[in-house]
Amino acid sequence: MRNIWGSFTGKKAGRAFLLPAVIILLALTIFPFLFSLFLSFGKVSFLGGLQINFAGLKNWARLFGDERFYNALRITILITVIAVAIEYALGLGLALLLNRGVKGSTFFRVLFFLPMMLTPIAVGYMWRMMFHFTRGPIDHVLPLLGLPAVAWLTEPKIVLYSVILTDVWHWTPLMILILFAGLQSIPPALLEAARVDGAAGWRLFREVIFPLLAPASIAAILLRTIEVLKIIDKIYILTGGGPGIYSESMTLFGYSLGLRAFDLAYGATIAFSPFVTVLAISIVFLLMTRRFQEIGLE
Repeated sequence: MRNIWGSFTGKKAGRAFLLPAVIILLALTIFPFLFSLFLSFGKVSFLGGLQINFAGLKNWARLFGDERFYNALRITILITVIAVAIEYALGLGLALLLNRGVKGSTFFRVLFFLPMMLTPIAVGYMWRMMFHFTRGPIDHVLPLLGLPAVAWLTEPKIVLYSVILTDVWHWTPLMILILFAGLQSIPPALLEAARVDGAAGWRLFREVIFPLLAPASIAAILLRTIEVLKIIDKIYILTGGGPGIYSESMTLFGYSLGLRAFDLAYGATIAFSPFVTVLAISIVFLLMTRRFQEIGLE
């Protein structure tokens, strides 16, 4: 009886200690989420103090008729697709090399992970200096190689690829980390059995390694897709959304109208568009993961 009472008391004490953390978490996440959702259906006025009036679907109708929103959506999707594809291809290739135990793999493993340890703001300022047209080292080296200098951050046709290059440099290590862990989890006996059956080289990778790596691949792609869809920090530091709006993402668009122009209701509406996009993509990826798990069980 004493043991049962002690166990019950211990559970109550544990919940009591967890309660402040849960309250703070809910206050910092659930309340802003619900308040932003409420704002997306309202109209904010600062005359005579803060006033929020119900406006129905006017903000959403304005959103779907806003050409600037569609431009931001197109740019966000373009950055996401290209950046994640390059990060996955580079991450998979480097993870395969590290998994083979090449000479100096421990050193390169640490070296590859260094960019991921930097904050996005620091990375943005570093690459802004690298891309500088007159004082940047990249445009200093290009003429020495017989190539023209490039306006990396002011040329509309190039600026997006500058943002993508910065993101690839920063977050390819995360792809390497996840995919390398996936490769390490593959049983060596399974690979050896495949080699005995005649699978080697490209065939071994295509028929054995890549299918077994699918759950790790889906997780890595999902994590990076979610993060890139919300990209704002690097773009804000590198270009500020310019030139014009050629590099303006959805999140930066919402920030500009909501917190700079103080159009809070419309800014909240814009902020929910990446949320809906991320939610839809997450559901698709989770369904894909479940399907792969079912195939593995079969």
